[in-house]
Amino acid sequence: MSEIWAAILITMGAGLIQGLTGFGFGLFAVGLLVLTMPIADAVVITAFMSLASSVLNLISLRHDLNWRDSRPLILASLPAMAVGIYLLKNLDPGMLQMGIVFMILAGGAVSLWAPNRALITREWPWVYLAGSIGGLFGGALNMGGPPIVLYSLLRGWEKARAKSLMVTYFVVIGVIRIVFFFLADVATPQALQLSAIVLVPAMLCAYGGVIIFRRLSTTLFRYAALAVLMGIAARILVT
Repeated sequence: MSEIWAAILITMGAGLIQGLTGFGFGLFAVGLLVLTMPIADAVVITAFMSLASSVLNLISLRHDLNWRDSRPLILASLPAMAVGIYLLKNLDPGMLQMGIVFMILAGGAVSLWAPNRALITREWPWVYLAGSIGGLFGGALNMGGPPIVLYSLLRGWEKARAKSLMVTYFVVIGVIRIVFFFLADVATPQALQLSAIVLVPAMLCAYGGVIIFRRLSTTLFRYAALAVLMGIAARILVT
């Protein structure tokens, strides 16, 4: 029972973050859920919840969608994601935990350095590098956000375009990742049951984040995104 309540509270917090910033569900949720359950179950639960919250974000931004921005990221992520799911099934849990720490610290590093102007003006090769790294860690740990966030920040886009890129990417990749999870027999009955239990509370919090997002300026949106990653990195260092 304590595991269920912990999962509910963790995914509620992650939903609020995802609704507010467009990313961060995996970083927050996996980083905490692995303290209460096997890594594979934490990754599967997070995959379902992050997909649902990304769909909510996608609906709220349906008039700002730009498939051209997200298409190369998605194409680069697919083969890397398949490799990541293989690693999830076969790597030692200790190695996976090291990957979790690395990705959260990488998110913290992104939050410490955010340019106020565009530093990347061309897609090649950065979009494919970001997509490949995001796909690898997204498949293995459902923590592929930092490379995608970093890429959008380096492009210097305003908040609606940046968030549109992220949620479009996360929805498409999220659907494919879950299909891969079933094909690879990673999604256990326990993880699926717990996903169903936490779905509604997490989505209510994600919707609350979306409402807050509508009231933020581009600058505040960026600061909120950076604060999320800083908090996650600090939590890992303190633990």
